[in-house]
Amino acid sequence: MKTETTKPKRPNLNFKLPLFLFSLILLTFSCSNEDAEMLDTQALEPNIVEILESYNRTASNAKISDDKYSDSEPTFEILSVALAKTKLASTVSKNRLTVFAPTDKAFEAIGLNKKNIAEVPGIVDILLYHVVGQPVYSSDLVSGPVPTVQGTDVIVNVDGDQVLINNSIVTTADIKARNGVIHILDSVLMLPSMNLVELAISQNPEFSILVEAVTKAGLGETLAGGGPFTVFAPTNQAFVDLLEATPFTSLDDIPMDLLTQILLYHVVDGYVFSNQLSNGFVPTLNGAAVQVNLDMAPMVYINDSNVIMANVQATNGVVHAINKVLMPPTLNLVELASSFDPEFSLLLEAATTAGLAGVLSGEGPYEQLTVFAPTNAAFLEFLGLSDVDEAKTVISGIDVGTLTSILLYHVVEGRVYSSDLSTGPVSTLNGDFDLDLGSLTIDGSAMLVPSLLNVQATNGVVHVIDEVLVP
Repeated sequence: MKTETTKPKRPNLNFKLPLFLFSLILLTFSCSNEDAEMLDTQALEPNIVEILESYNRTASNAKISDDKYSDSEPTFEILSVALAKTKLASTVSKNRLTVFAPTDKAFEAIGLNKKNIAEVPGIVDILLYHVVGQPVYSSDLVSGPVPTVQGTDVIVNVDGDQVLINNSIVTTADIKARNGVIHILDSVLMLPSMNLVELAISQNPEFSILVEAVTKAGLGETLAGGGPFTVFAPTNQAFVDLLEATPFTSLDDIPMDLLTQILLYHVVDGYVFSNQLSNGFVPTLNGAAVQVNLDMAPMVYINDSNVIMANVQATNGVVHAINKVLMPPTLNLVELASSFDPEFSLLLEAATTAGLAGVLSGEGPYEQLTVFAPTNAAFLEFLGLSDVDEAKTVISGIDVGTLTSILLYHVVEGRVYSSDLSTGPVSTLNGDFDLDLGSLTIDGSAMLVPSLLNVQATNGVVHVIDEVLVP
């Protein structure tokens, strides 16, 4: 999910710090002066606090002397006051740290200034949420969660030449200090204080039906204590619209298994912030994937649902509010093919004759399969026939071994969406076929049907093709 932003000039960032190092950092770091690693106070370089104050002096001196000083130049008077009044200045001066430093403009944007900053509830935790207990340069970081001195993770995301800490842009990186490094941010990092369920409850009545559904399905404990998860959260109106469009009149009418699968279809494992999304498919805890569409930016769609509020962070994940309930697939691969009947009746006849119908129905041994499915027209051309009933008779008489070999050449293990494919060999259950995405052909002739790609089933995905593939 991309957002329109102006990218300030900054170093090219390439983040590569292993996460185990951060775990070690937390074990060794302490905010007390007694336990902290002390630095050589005689060193010539200024410490982190002194560097922040030097920005403030430069701006102040420029204004006094009427020198030209750009308003775009960062100052840190509010942060400096906050560190002083909370008595964290000494800690930040003497310990080896990384500080993600919001500018004065960043604090002012949320109504904070030098007079009220020290009175903000939990200000010490908020400040420590901007600190990592080890010098970490831009060349050391990778996208992912990073533990802070406060104890709660921030999420680093490297998106091309732009780097974000949660939703804050790093406008200047790698300002070196005697005891560490400063990265300047364009907004204040807001410390999450509620888990995903508490966050949804706090938004009542906007998400009261979602909370009721989660409780009814017995998923409350998982979403409150597990994770991290990303939740695409339908509003109350989204649930009302769903009930009006279905035979169900209330949540009580929805079968429990279906309700559970619907809810799991809204949950993605791990943190996925808006700027981490791209066109394609994102697997959910349901097993099936949701499709992200950014083609109508700034509008962002998850399947046919519009994201109306993004990046609300919880202690164990992130929430994106959406305006429609996402409906997962409810048919297995065989049921899905049957629903197209008679378009795929010959494929089903072949699968039944070869004894593969159970495999394609999800009975094992494969949990998820991808089927490149030839149409009836493809089978008729392959057999040199024009009548579907005659073709069924012919198929039922084909040697089972030969038929099985042909069918398995159309099946790939796992869910493989079009966005996962690339030109080259594709491994099937019976050898590799050659895919050319440029011409959308398989083995040089069979065409993928663009309008019938990524048709999802409960146990896999179907891509329709116009020829029978021969191994």
